[in-house]
Amino acid sequence: MRYLISVFLTFSVLAGCSSEQPVEATSEAPETMQTIEPSAIDEASDDSGLYVEYVWHKEGENFSQEALMEKVILWNQMIDAGEYEINRANLLFPRQETEDYDFVWVMLWPSVEARNAGWAYWAANDEAEWAEATAGVLSYREEDAFLFRLSRERTATVPNTTSVYENQFSFCFYNEGKGDADFAAFQTAHTDFVGAYETEKGPGSYAYVLLTPTFETEQTPDFVWLDLWASAEEKADGLAYFEGSELQTQLGDMATCNLLGFEGLNIRS
Repeated sequence: MRYLISVFLTFSVLAGCSSEQPVEATSEAPETMQTIEPSAIDEASDDSGLYVEYVWHKEGENFSQEALMEKVILWNQMIDAGEYEINRANLLFPRQETEDYDFVWVMLWPSVEARNAGWAYWAANDEAEWAEATAGVLSYREEDAFLFRLSRERTATVPNTTSVYENQFSFCFYNEGKGDADFAAFQTAHTDFVGAYETEKGPGSYAYVLLTPTFETEQTPDFVWLDLWASAEEKADGLAYFEGSELQTQLGDMATCNLLGFEGLNIRS
């Protein structure tokens, strides 16, 4: 995510920070990794202490939805048989075209230490078998794996009970004269906004988290906001409600955000 911070990081708010509407996904499907040294950013805080890792993947000449799902089954078997602490895994398919990746493999780790131990075990025991089994179907590169600390800020009123979902990342930079106090005020206003939305529309599955990169980049966002919905329809309705609202004005006054949306598929929980 050096470039991910520029592209995949250069994520929204209830509704996102824009009027982006769902579009057709660009994908068919609903090496040794660098060690990350624990630092101040990795210390336990008042959040859940979880870490989420995004690994860019490219489709091969033999890629198909069926082939990908076959590899997902194999991957889960390897994880079950190995020494891994992976809380959850998802696949993300971009809603916007990009030449950098075709889909993203996401893993939720309980700690940096678990992440490093998992990749070390992978390199020693499973990487070669995986490379052989996925040749011509999919591939990834060591430099395209990006780890973030995750802070859960809002859980869904109605949990999503399906394996599919929608998300939107907002990579945001404070405007001149704005800072953390403004962000805290915005979060409070956002909580009230979502409450009003659900009072009018009914309880929903909307949730959001904040992501803090554990890696350095030339231009690090002041905050990374990740919105989550159970469906494209719910996302579109939330974005429409946000469009033109006082909350949108407040956000625009506070920060400039770059947005990326994805269709998600849970493959391990």
